[in-house]
Amino acid sequence: MQKTLRLVGLLLSAVLCAASSLALAGTQVAYSDQTRNVFQVDVPDFWNLRVGGPRDLAPSNDDDIRAVERVFGLEPESDHGVWVGLISPQKFRTLEDAKEYARGLSGQLAKTTEILTAEDRRVGNYPATVITGTGRRDGKPVSFNVTLLDIQNGRVVVALTIMSQGFDQSALTDVNAILQSIKAR
Repeated sequence: MQKTLRLVGLLLSAVLCAASSLALAGTQVAYSDQTRNVFQVDVPDFWNLRVGGPRDLAPSNDDDIRAVERVFGLEPESDHGVWVGLISPQKFRTLEDAKEYARGLSGQLAKTTEILTAEDRRVGNYPATVITGTGRRDGKPVSFNVTLLDIQNGRVVVALTIMSQGFDQSALTDVNAILQSIKAR
């Protein structure tokens, strides 16, 4: 009986140690706009986060100025050929709002884009739409995923993942963990 209790205690200690080390992996950051914190996301260890604030930009081949929301840009420290961008425009209250926006993204994601799939599913326990496609960016072939997450606090997160040809597929484990970690604030 005492051996059994000791074994259970050791197993429980191992589980708690593993759980605490998983909880410490990565860093939690909050995405906010001018009015409030919108969502939080875990940035994996050995990934860089760049934050760009809201601004107006004009593409080099166009005179139309467009507003760009705050962007979280994430990429592995070592070159894996993967980039993840996260935004949550105030105007997106529903998945339908974000789907309309996503339809107009093709020229911004890559040139000569081709949409391969668009399907509704759940991501991180939230209703989501995932759009996959291919195209060319800076003359090189890329694949992309646009994940639209209705985080059900009156906002939608747009997560864009761009993968260069020959990207290190091991980075996708972290990309999936990033998307699964998104939580409404």
